[in-house]
Amino acid sequence: MRQTTRLGLFAAVILLDPLRAKRRERAFARASVRRALNGARRTDITPVTILMVYRKRNARFVQLFLDEVGAGADVRLWALDETDPALEMHTAGSGPGTRFTHFNHLYQSRPSRDDSWVVLADDDFLFVRGGLLRTINLMKRAGFALAQPGQSAMGWWTSTFNIARPFLVARDTNYVEQGPLVIVSPDFAKHILPLPESDDMGWGIEAVWFRKKEHGTRFGIIDDCRIVHWKRNATDYASAPEMERMYERLASADVKSIWQLQSVNSRWSRWQQSPSWK
Repeated sequence: MRQTTRLGLFAAVILLDPLRAKRRERAFARASVRRALNGARRTDITPVTILMVYRKRNARFVQLFLDEVGAGADVRLWALDETDPALEMHTAGSGPGTRFTHFNHLYQSRPSRDDSWVVLADDDFLFVRGGLLRTINLMKRAGFALAQPGQSAMGWWTSTFNIARPFLVARDTNYVEQGPLVIVSPDFAKHILPLPESDDMGWGIEAVWFRKKEHGTRFGIIDDCRIVHWKRNATDYASAPEMERMYERLASADVKSIWQLQSVNSRWSRWQQSPSWK
Protein backbone atom coordinates (compact mmCIF):
# COMPACT_ATOMS: atom_id res chain seq x y z
CA MET A 1 0.00 0.00 0.00
CA ARG A 2 2.80 2.40 0.92
CA GLN A 3 4.66 1.65 -2.31
CA THR A 4 1.49 2.19 -4.38
CA THR A 5 0.87 5.54 -2.70
CA ARG A 6 4.48 6.55 -3.27
CA LEU A 7 4.35 5.67 -6.99
CA GLY A 8 1.09 7.57 -7.42
CA LEU A 9 2.54 10.60 -5.70
CA PHE A 10 5.64 10.56 -7.88
CA ALA A 11 3.49 10.29 -11.00
CA ALA A 12 1.65 13.45 -9.92
CA VAL A 13 4.94 15.20 -9.17
CA ILE A 14 6.27 14.40 -12.65
CA LEU A 15 3.04 15.53 -14.31
CA LEU A 16 3.07 18.85 -12.45
CA ASP A 17 6.78 19.52 -12.81
CA PRO A 18 6.49 22.25 -15.48
CA LEU A 19 4.68 24.36 -12.86
CA ARG A 20 7.07 23.30 -10.11
CA ALA A 21 10.05 24.17 -12.31
CA LYS A 22 8.80 27.73 -12.68
CA ARG A 23 8.56 28.03 -8.91
CA ARG A 24 12.10 26.72 -8.55
CA GLU A 25 13.44 29.32 -10.99
CA ARG A 26 11.62 32.09 -9.13
CA ALA A 27 13.11 30.82 -5.87
CA PHE A 28 16.60 30.95 -7.40
CA ALA A 29 16.02 34.49 -8.63
CA ARG A 30 14.89 35.60 -5.16
CA ALA A 31 17.91 33.95 -3.54
CA SER A 32 20.25 35.64 -6.02
CA VAL A 33 18.78 39.05 -5.29
CA ARG A 34 18.97 38.41 -1.57
CA ARG A 35 22.66 37.51 -1.77
CA ALA A 36 23.41 40.53 -3.98
CA LEU A 37 21.76 42.86 -1.48
CA ASN A 38 23.11 41.33 1.70
CA GLY A 39 26.45 39.96 0.63
CA ALA A 40 28.23 37.26 2.62
CA ARG A 41 27.87 38.54 6.17
CA ARG A 42 29.12 35.65 8.21
CA THR A 43 29.21 36.40 11.91
CA ASP A 44 29.22 32.79 13.07
CA ILE A 45 32.73 31.46 13.74
CA THR A 46 31.85 27.75 13.67
CA PRO A 47 34.61 25.94 11.71
CA VAL A 48 33.13 24.29 8.61
CA THR A 49 34.77 22.00 6.05
CA ILE A 50 32.77 21.77 2.82
CA LEU A 51 33.31 18.79 0.50
CA MET A 52 31.39 19.22 -2.75
CA VAL A 53 31.34 17.48 -6.12
CA TYR A 54 30.04 19.63 -8.98
CA ARG A 55 29.40 19.83 -12.70
CA LYS A 56 30.10 23.04 -14.54
CA ARG A 57 26.46 23.40 -15.57
CA ASN A 58 25.50 23.64 -11.89
CA ALA A 59 28.15 26.19 -10.94
CA ARG A 60 25.48 28.83 -10.25
CA PHE A 61 24.09 26.75 -7.37
CA VAL A 62 27.56 26.10 -5.98
CA GLN A 63 28.48 29.78 -6.07
CA LEU A 64 25.25 30.85 -4.40
CA PHE A 65 25.80 28.30 -1.64
CA LEU A 66 29.39 29.40 -1.06
CA ASP A 67 28.35 33.06 -0.99
CA GLU A 68 25.93 32.24 1.82
CA VAL A 69 28.57 30.34 3.78
CA GLY A 70 31.09 33.17 3.56
CA ALA A 71 34.86 33.37 3.33
CA GLY A 72 35.66 31.64 6.62
CA ALA A 73 34.79 28.10 5.49
CA ASP A 74 37.33 25.51 4.36
CA VAL A 75 35.96 24.81 0.87
CA ARG A 76 37.13 21.82 -1.19
CA LEU A 77 35.54 21.17 -4.57
CA TRP A 78 35.87 18.44 -7.19
CA ALA A 79 34.78 19.13 -10.78
CA LEU A 80 33.27 16.11 -12.54
CA ASP A 81 33.84 17.66 -15.97
CA GLU A 82 35.30 21.13 -16.48
CA THR A 83 36.51 23.41 -13.74
CA ASP A 84 34.39 26.51 -13.56
CA PRO A 85 36.62 29.64 -13.64
CA ALA A 86 34.72 31.26 -10.76
CA LEU A 87 35.28 28.16 -8.61
CA GLU A 88 38.86 27.42 -9.64
CA MET A 89 40.44 28.67 -6.42
CA HIS A 90 38.48 26.06 -4.45
CA THR A 91 38.66 23.20 -6.97
CA ALA A 92 41.17 20.57 -5.89
CA GLY A 93 40.79 18.31 -8.92
CA SER A 94 38.64 17.25 -11.83
CA GLY A 95 37.54 14.12 -13.63
CA PRO A 96 34.78 11.51 -13.57
CA GLY A 97 34.20 9.02 -10.80
CA THR A 98 31.93 8.25 -7.88
CA ARG A 99 30.87 10.71 -5.16
CA PHE A 100 32.35 8.88 -2.20
CA THR A 101 35.73 8.48 -3.89
CA HIS A 102 35.86 12.20 -4.59
CA PHE A 103 34.60 13.10 -1.10
CA ASN A 104 37.37 10.99 0.41
CA HIS A 105 40.00 12.58 -1.81
CA LEU A 106 38.87 16.04 -0.77
CA TYR A 107 38.67 15.10 2.90
CA GLN A 108 42.16 13.59 2.91
CA SER A 109 43.74 16.28 0.72
CA ARG A 110 44.72 18.29 3.79
CA PRO A 111 44.06 18.13 7.53
CA SER A 112 40.82 19.56 8.89
CA ARG A 113 40.46 21.27 12.24
CA ASP A 114 39.46 18.83 14.99
CA ASP A 115 36.43 20.99 15.80
CA SER A 116 35.28 21.43 12.20
CA TRP A 117 31.79 20.45 11.08
CA VAL A 118 31.95 18.47 7.83
CA VAL A 119 29.51 19.09 4.98
CA LEU A 120 28.98 16.56 2.18
CA ALA A 121 27.27 18.41 -0.66
CA ASP A 122 25.98 17.82 -4.16
CA ASP A 123 25.77 20.66 -6.66
CA ASP A 124 22.06 20.94 -7.39
CA PHE A 125 20.31 22.33 -4.34
CA LEU A 126 19.24 25.75 -3.13
CA PHE A 127 18.35 27.01 0.33
CA VAL A 128 14.91 28.60 0.23
CA ARG A 129 14.65 28.97 3.99
CA GLY A 130 17.48 29.39 6.48
CA GLY A 131 20.96 28.37 5.44
CA LEU A 132 23.88 26.14 6.28
CA LEU A 133 25.03 28.07 9.33
CA ARG A 134 21.54 28.21 10.83
CA THR A 135 21.17 24.48 10.18
CA ILE A 136 24.40 23.79 12.08
CA ASN A 137 23.39 26.04 14.96
CA LEU A 138 20.07 24.21 15.29
CA MET A 139 21.94 20.89 15.13
CA LYS A 140 24.02 22.05 18.08
CA ARG A 141 20.90 22.97 20.06
CA ALA A 142 19.28 19.64 19.19
CA GLY A 143 22.41 17.62 19.90
CA PHE A 144 22.46 16.05 16.42
CA ALA A 145 25.62 14.27 15.26
CA LEU A 146 24.32 13.80 11.71
CA ALA A 147 21.55 15.81 10.06
CA GLN A 148 20.30 17.68 7.03
CA PRO A 149 17.80 20.43 6.28
CA GLY A 150 14.28 19.45 5.26
CA GLN A 151 13.39 19.53 1.58
CA SER A 152 10.87 21.75 -0.17
CA ALA A 153 8.00 20.01 -1.93
CA MET A 154 8.70 22.10 -5.04
CA GLY A 155 11.96 20.19 -5.61
CA TRP A 156 12.80 16.53 -6.30
CA TRP A 157 12.83 14.23 -3.28
CA THR A 158 13.12 10.46 -2.94
CA SER A 159 10.70 10.16 -0.04
CA THR A 160 8.05 12.32 1.63
CA PHE A 161 9.94 11.60 4.86
CA ASN A 162 12.52 14.17 3.76
CA ILE A 163 10.00 16.96 3.11
CA ALA A 164 10.15 19.68 5.76
CA ARG A 165 7.23 19.60 8.19
CA PRO A 166 5.34 22.78 9.05
CA PHE A 167 5.27 23.91 12.69
CA LEU A 168 8.44 21.93 13.50
CA VAL A 169 11.99 23.07 14.18
CA ALA A 170 13.45 19.59 13.90
CA ARG A 171 12.82 15.85 14.07
CA ASP A 172 14.95 13.32 15.93
CA THR A 173 15.12 10.48 13.38
CA ASN A 174 16.90 7.22 12.63
CA TYR A 175 17.50 8.18 9.01
CA VAL A 176 19.52 10.86 7.24
CA GLU A 177 19.62 10.55 3.45
CA GLN A 178 23.05 10.60 1.85
CA GLY A 179 22.26 13.67 -0.24
CA PRO A 180 21.94 16.28 -1.53
CA LEU A 181 23.32 17.84 1.67
CA VAL A 182 24.58 16.06 4.78
CA ILE A 183 26.15 17.73 7.82
CA VAL A 184 28.33 15.85 10.29
CA SER A 185 29.45 16.98 13.74
CA PRO A 186 33.20 17.05 14.47
CA ASP A 187 33.06 13.99 16.73
CA PHE A 188 30.84 11.85 14.52
CA ALA A 189 32.87 12.72 11.41
CA LYS A 190 35.69 10.66 12.87
CA HIS A 191 33.36 7.62 12.88
CA ILE A 192 32.16 7.79 9.26
CA LEU A 193 35.03 9.40 7.35
CA PRO A 194 36.63 8.38 5.13
CA LEU A 195 33.53 6.95 3.45
CA PRO A 196 33.45 3.37 2.12
CA GLU A 197 34.41 3.12 -1.54
CA SER A 198 32.75 0.35 -3.54
CA ASP A 199 32.65 1.99 -6.97
CA ASP A 200 29.04 3.01 -6.45
CA MET A 201 26.97 6.05 -5.53
CA GLY A 202 26.51 5.11 -1.88
CA TRP A 203 22.89 3.95 -1.86
CA GLY A 204 22.07 2.31 1.44
CA ILE A 205 24.84 4.02 3.39
CA GLU A 206 22.07 5.33 5.64
CA ALA A 207 21.85 1.86 7.23
CA VAL A 208 25.60 1.80 7.85
CA TRP A 209 25.42 5.22 9.52
CA PHE A 210 22.49 4.06 11.63
CA ARG A 211 24.52 1.12 12.95
CA LYS A 212 27.29 3.52 13.97
CA LYS A 213 24.96 5.31 16.37
CA GLU A 214 26.04 4.87 19.96
CA HIS A 215 24.06 5.49 23.10
CA GLY A 216 23.07 9.15 23.16
CA THR A 217 23.93 9.79 19.50
CA ARG A 218 21.14 11.54 17.64
CA PHE A 219 20.36 11.99 13.94
CA GLY A 220 17.83 14.41 12.60
CA ILE A 221 16.15 16.61 10.03
CA ILE A 222 16.12 20.37 10.55
CA ASP A 223 12.64 21.32 9.36
CA ASP A 224 13.17 25.00 10.16
CA CYS A 225 15.66 25.17 7.27
CA ARG A 226 14.69 24.09 3.80
CA ILE A 227 16.36 23.27 0.50
CA VAL A 228 15.09 22.66 -3.01
CA HIS A 229 16.70 19.69 -4.74
CA TRP A 230 16.82 20.82 -8.35
CA LYS A 231 17.25 17.59 -10.24
CA ARG A 232 15.59 14.20 -10.21
CA ASN A 233 17.77 11.46 -8.70
CA ALA A 234 19.59 8.75 -10.64
CA THR A 235 19.31 10.30 -14.11
CA ASP A 236 23.04 10.30 -14.88
CA TYR A 237 23.77 6.66 -14.02
CA ALA A 238 22.15 3.22 -14.01
CA SER A 239 20.01 2.64 -10.94
CA ALA A 240 19.86 -1.18 -11.05
CA PRO A 241 23.46 -1.74 -9.81
CA GLU A 242 22.91 0.88 -7.12
CA MET A 243 19.78 -0.90 -5.90
CA GLU A 244 21.71 -4.16 -5.69
CA ARG A 245 24.47 -2.54 -3.64
CA MET A 246 21.87 -0.87 -1.42
CA TYR A 247 20.29 -4.23 -0.59
CA GLU A 248 23.74 -5.61 0.26
CA ARG A 249 24.35 -2.74 2.69
CA LEU A 250 20.93 -3.15 4.26
CA ALA A 251 21.53 -6.87 4.77
CA SER A 252 24.97 -6.33 6.29
CA ALA A 253 23.46 -3.79 8.71
CA ASP A 254 20.56 -6.13 9.52
CA VAL A 255 18.02 -3.58 8.30
CA LYS A 256 15.05 -4.96 6.37
CA SER A 257 14.34 -1.85 4.32
CA ILE A 258 15.00 1.85 4.04
CA TRP A 259 11.40 2.39 5.20
CA GLN A 260 12.31 0.72 8.50
CA LEU A 261 14.87 3.46 9.15
CA GLN A 262 12.52 6.31 8.22
CA SER A 263 11.12 6.70 11.69
CA VAL A 264 10.82 9.65 14.08
CA ASN A 265 11.82 9.34 17.72
CA SER A 266 10.69 12.80 18.81
CA ARG A 267 9.71 16.22 17.47
CA TRP A 268 10.78 19.76 18.33
CA SER A 269 7.82 22.09 17.77
CA ARG A 270 8.17 25.79 16.97
CA TRP A 271 6.48 26.84 20.21
CA GLN A 272 9.06 24.95 22.29
CA GLN A 273 12.14 26.89 23.39
CA SER A 274 14.26 23.73 23.22
CA PRO A 275 13.72 20.16 22.05
CA SER A 276 11.89 17.83 24.43
CA TRP A 277 14.76 15.33 24.39
CA LYS A 278 17.18 17.93 25.80
